[in-house]
Amino acid sequence: MGAAVTEKGAILLGGNFAVDGPAERLVRVVTHAHSDHTRGLGFSVRRSVFVAATPATHRFLEILGQGIPPGKRLELPYDRPVELDRETLVLKPARHIAGSAQVLVETPEGHYGYTGDFKLPGTPPMKGLDVLVVDATYGSPQLERRWGEWDAISALIEIIERERARGPIWIYGYNGKLQEIIVELRRRGVEDDIFTDAQTLALARVASEFYGEPLRNVRLLTQDASWGIILVHYSKYNGYKRRPGVHVVLTGWELSAPARKVDNNVYRVSFSDHATFSEIIEYVEEARPSKVIVDSTRSKTAHLTAKYIERRLGIPAEPMP
Repeated sequence: MGAAVTEKGAILLGGNFAVDGPAERLVRVVTHAHSDHTRGLGFSVRRSVFVAATPATHRFLEILGQGIPPGKRLELPYDRPVELDRETLVLKPARHIAGSAQVLVETPEGHYGYTGDFKLPGTPPMKGLDVLVVDATYGSPQLERRWGEWDAISALIEIIERERARGPIWIYGYNGKLQEIIVELRRRGVEDDIFTDAQTLALARVASEFYGEPLRNVRLLTQDASWGIILVHYSKYNGYKRRPGVHVVLTGWELSAPARKVDNNVYRVSFSDHATFSEIIEYVEEARPSKVIVDSTRSKTAHLTAKYIERRLGIPAEPMP
């Protein structure tokens, strides 16, 4: 069919490309540096001829300890095609984290695409596809956020302005999201000192270049700060949440409000790097592919998304695998 999703989460496009999962293909493509999209990367390094990603994603992978050997590293800027065995690979912009990409594969038999993780606006839909594989992390109307991203960022800034007198503001999130938050805060005039660990800071330098926003007053956390904003990977939340200050968790799974206070010094802010349900449908409606495959290895509601696309848009759709 030219496009499929395997049990191991590999998106197969054309005859030569495996995206975001391991498979016996000439080229492994990595859409971005999150762990659920780098599955089996060691296998791919051993068995594929090249590992393709944007320059920023390759730099992220190196910082995260998953760097690709130089002889197998294929850096592809957006919209620069490369032809391999009569098939053309193009990475298209995707708004998710720094360096994220959509994947387009053109073959003699047809054109196939994969959105990767994305959100709108900022992700131009790929049009004229025979098959589109779409991410549906929030693939149900019940998971719809009834406010915009700007509302969540405004709520975060309000928390910072209201609570900074109580001590440091601890912000927890995942790689990519933390770096985007630095950019969003600086663009909106928040100039508090920002402290973080060495890895997060190294990723922030890559993201700063990618977004074209200079880092200002962002430095290494060498001891517990008594002021400013501290960025921490979410995996450290349980170990740090009792430290003095105010603690803010960034999560797309907060569905009740842009921000919610859950304890005396703990907030949840509804900031996500994934498309809402309505944005998924908006993307597919504008792209108008001949067929849609909804990736079910990274979504628990792929079957609902596929059914809605068929009924609402009249486009054949199925979850896979």
